[in-house]
Amino acid sequence: MEMLVVLSALFMLSSTTIFIFTPQDANLEKNLFFAQLKSDFLYAQQYAISHQEKIAVHIMPENNFYYIRSNEYGDAYLIKRHYSPDIKIVKGSMSLYFQYMPDGNIDGFGSLYIKIRNRTYKLMILIGKGRFYVTEE
Repeated sequence: MEMLVVLSALFMLSSTTIFIFTPQDANLEKNLFFAQLKSDFLYAQQYAISHQEKIAVHIMPENNFYYIRSNEYGDAYLIKRHYSPDIKIVKGSMSLYFQYMPDGNIDGFGSLYIKIRNRTYKLMILIGKGRFYVTEE
């Protein structure tokens, strides 16, 4: 009888910890996605500067991936990343296709919206120098 009580208490404790760690999974997914996106954008900018050519960034939300490549469409991808279906990227005031110029500047500026589960984030790409930041809506 004592063993049954101890096992039921252990079961209750272990089942509650599952619910506690579930939000951490979403937070980890968000952090990894934004870290990878930032790294890829900075790589595209540095590649454009070092090779003195236009580099295209094209986000394809219907297929859950984005790619970065030279502006010549026959060239291979520099980066092609798939991301989770839980992440939705929506056009804001900026197109889902933009280019880094040979001087590192971006050809446009504006915002994109990124929805991760039940939260919305705004990716702002600033005019000049291709800088960007993310805020939660």
